[in-house]
Amino acid sequence: MSRFLCVFALLFGAVSVCAADEVPKAVTDAIHSVAPKGKIDAARPSSLPGYYSVIVDGHVLYVSADGKYLIEGLVFDVARRVDLKTESLSIVRREGIAKIAQDRKLVFAPPHPKYKVTVFTDVDCPYCRQFHKQIADYNRLGIEVDYVLFPLSIHPGADKKAETVWCAADRNAAYTEAMNGTALPPKTCNNPIKELTSQAMSMGLSGTPAVIAEDGTELGGYVTPADLAQRLESMASTAKAPN
Repeated sequence: MSRFLCVFALLFGAVSVCAADEVPKAVTDAIHSVAPKGKIDAARPSSLPGYYSVIVDGHVLYVSADGKYLIEGLVFDVARRVDLKTESLSIVRREGIAKIAQDRKLVFAPPHPKYKVTVFTDVDCPYCRQFHKQIADYNRLGIEVDYVLFPLSIHPGADKKAETVWCAADRNAAYTEAMNGTALPPKTCNNPIKELTSQAMSMGLSGTPAVIAEDGTELGGYVTPADLAQRLESMASTAKAPN
């Protein structure tokens, strides 16, 4: 997103607030000087010396400790070969997923999973449906899939379908039926759909499916079972490798 569009979004877009680390007042003042209505999702010292990583409405900004400079865009750590923006979002997503109770997810798991991913999903999303059609294959490869319902505003009525799935006696069965194109009789009940949607947006997510690894890394949208297993295995091997 361009700086103009980002600032425009901050000025006019409402965002939810997540717990932020203590940061200098100059940093928060700098954000509010360009985005008076902006609210900070997360803020913490950055690995970029002298700067704080500040996430507002899912967008990563870097603000100098004295509040004089604000950077939006790619900041690459050459020595570590890491995109700091991606690294910051991974932290926020890992923390965000940890805040979602397990009983607020639809869990499809093999008996002894090797890996686990969280997938933000929309009943009316074609690629989400393609993903779920292969759920048995993901499970067979040792992958537990924890779905979080995230109906998108671009799909009118998707929130009601998500509510129907949530309110079913057997949520997993209802979700599978819905993903197979079955029009389920509408149901209502107390549900966390709005809360889950706000949580997803505060994590910088705007599309589905969003496949997130346990460490917060976004693995993409639709990923085939074989490709997902390969990527998870590669991540596990890298994590085990000596520094």
